Amino acid sequence: MAAIDIPEVLKFIDATPPFSGLTAVQQKQLLAGVELTYARQGEKLNLEGEKATLHLIRRGACEIRSAQGALVDKLADGDCFGVASVLEQNPDGLQVVALEDSLIYRFKKSGFQTLIQESEDFAVFFTHTRSSRLRKLSRAHATDLATPALQLSTPIHQVMTQNLVTAHVDSTVQQAAAKMTESRVSSILVVEDKALVGIVTDRDLRSRVLAVGASADLPLSDIMTRDPAAMDSNSLVMHAQTLMSEKNIHHLPIIDTDKTPLGMVTAADLLRHQELSPLLLINQINRQNTVDGLKQACQQLPTLIVNLILTDMKTSDIGSVIAAISDSLTRRLIALGFDQFGRPPFSFQFLVFGSQARKDQSLGSDQDNGMMLSQEPNAEQATYFAKLATFVCEGLAACGVRTCPGDIMASNPKWRLSEAGWEAAFAKWVEASSPSSLLNASIFFDIRCVYGDDSGVARLIEGMQNRVAKTSLFLATLTRTGTVAKPPIGFFRNFLLESSGEHKHQLDLKHQGLALINDLARIYGLGCKRYRVGTKDRLEQAAREKLIGLDIARNLMDAWEELNELRLQAQRKHWQSSGEPSAYLDPSELSSLERKHLKQTFAMISEAQSAALQRFARGYA
Repeated sequence: MAAIDIPEVLKFIDATPPFSGLTAVQQKQLLAGVELTYARQGEKLNLEGEKATLHLIRRGACEIRSAQGALVDKLADGDCFGVASVLEQNPDGLQVVALEDSLIYRFKKSGFQTLIQESEDFAVFFTHTRSSRLRKLSRAHATDLATPALQLSTPIHQVMTQNLVTAHVDSTVQQAAAKMTESRVSSILVVEDKALVGIVTDRDLRSRVLAVGASADLPLSDIMTRDPAAMDSNSLVMHAQTLMSEKNIHHLPIIDTDKTPLGMVTAADLLRHQELSPLLLINQINRQNTVDGLKQACQQLPTLIVNLILTDMKTSDIGSVIAAISDSLTRRLIALGFDQFGRPPFSFQFLVFGSQARKDQSLGSDQDNGMMLSQEPNAEQATYFAKLATFVCEGLAACGVRTCPGDIMASNPKWRLSEAGWEAAFAKWVEASSPSSLLNASIFFDIRCVYGDDSGVARLIEGMQNRVAKTSLFLATLTRTGTVAKPPIGFFRNFLLESSGEHKHQLDLKHQGLALINDLARIYGLGCKRYRVGTKDRLEQAAREKLIGLDIARNLMDAWEELNELRLQAQRKHWQSSGEPSAYLDPSELSSLERKHLKQTFAMISEAQSAALQRFARGYA
C-alpha cells in the first residue's frame, strides 16, 4: 500500500466528475482514511467485506466481468467501481480484474455512504453508473444466451464424426460403394500413404459412374474429387459453415497438419447443430422456386446477423458469412431468371462491387453489381440480359438488399458490358484520373465474380493492375482525394461530432472511420503486384510487398476490426430498437477507456493517411 499525498489526491478528484461537484468540506470528508493500492496486471480485485467500498482508478485500466466471465465494462483513469458492493452487496457477482498495472484510490465505505445521503447530484451520478452497468450486464447475458443457440464458436472437432470410412486410392468403385453401404455413410475419404488425396460421395457415384455407364471396376482415382476442401480440427463451426457455403459442398474432411484425416463434417451435422445458422438459411434459399419464397426465407437474415453480432465471432467472419448468403441469394435469383426467361444466348458473369466484393457487408447493405457479357449482344440478346438483370436486382430488393442510390446495378445498361467494354471503362478511369473516374475507381475496383467463369474478371483485374503500375499520376491523385476526409478528431483531441440533424452529437462510424481505412487499403492494394479485394487482405499483401510498414499495416487492421465491431454493435442496437441499421454512435455510451482507444484509433488512421501521401503523392502538386 503506497503513501498518500493528500494535496495530489485533492487535485485529481477536483478534476474528476462527480467528485469535482463536491464542496471542499465534502471532498476532505471523503478523503478521510483514503488508501492508494497497487494492482498488478491480471489481478482479481477483492470487493468483499472490508474491501467492499468505492474505488477510483488513478492510473491504469480494469475490466468488469459477470459471474460467468462475460465482459460488462472497461474502465480507465478517473473511472470508479465497487458501487454495487457498497449499495447492494454486489447481488450480480460482478468481478473486477486489472487489465494493466494500476494505481487505485480506495475510499472508506462510511464516508462514501454519507456523501450519497448528503449530495443528490453525487447520488444521481452513481445511480446512473449502476444502471448503465446493469444494461451492459443484460447485454452480456444476451450474448451468453445467444451462443448456445448458434454455437458458431464451437470447435469443429466437437461436431465432427470420428468414425472415419476410408479407402485406398487404388480401391475400386465397387469396393468403395460396398464399404459406404455397410457403414451407412454418404461419402468415403480416399487416402494414399495415410494422407487425404480425394473424396467420393453418393453424388459422384451417381453422376460419374451410373449416369455414364462406367465400370464398377474403375479405381477411385478415376472418379474422386482430388484435393478436396478440408479444414483443421482447431477451426470453428462458423469457419466450416462459411467454407461449405462458398464451395457449395456437403462433406468437409477434418485433417491434421500432414493431411491425415481425423473426422468428417456433413451439412446435416451442422444443421442438426443449430436451429438458425448461415448454412441452414443458404439451404433454404437454394430450395426456393419463387421470389416470394426467397423473400420469406430471407426474413430470417436480420435476426441471424443480430445473433452473429451477439456472439464472439470476429467481424471479418461475420462479413464473410453475410457475403456467402448474399452470393447464394444472387445465384438462386439468376437460376429462377433462367426458368422465367430461358437460358442465356451466351455466357456471362455476374459481378459484385463494394462491400459485397470485399466481404464486409453488414445490416442494411445495399446493392452494387453489374454484368460482364462474353460478347457484344445484338438487340434481341441485349433485351434478354436487361430482363434477367432487372429480375435479379428487383429480387434482391424484395429480399431486403436495398437498391443502390447511385444506380450501380446490373439493371442499369451502363453496368451491363462486354469484357471489352469493362476493359475500356477501367482503362479510361485509370488514365483520366478525373474526379468522376476516381469515384468510379473507389467503387468498381473492389470487384468479385459471384456467377460464371471468373477468368474474364481475372483478365480485367490484371489489365487494371498493369495500367495502374504504369500510371503513377493515377495513384497519386487517388491518394490525394482518398485522404481528403479526415478522422473525426479535433486539434485538442476531442471528437468532432455531427452538429445538427437526426444524428446530432454522434459519430458516423462508417464514413468517418471504416471508409477511410477501406480507401487506404484500396490505394495500397492497387499499388501491389498481386490483387486482393478484402481490406485486411490488401493491407497484408501491401506489407508483404514492402509498400507499407508492418506496424502501420497491423495498426490499420486492428483499427478496422475495432471500428467494425463498434459499427455492428451500433447497428444491432438501432435495429432492435427501431428496425433501422444506423451506424451512428454516441461516444458518451462508451467507457472512458473505450473513448480513449477510439481516439487513438482515429489518430493512427490520420498518421497512416500521411504515410500514404508521402509514398504515393510526393512530388505531385
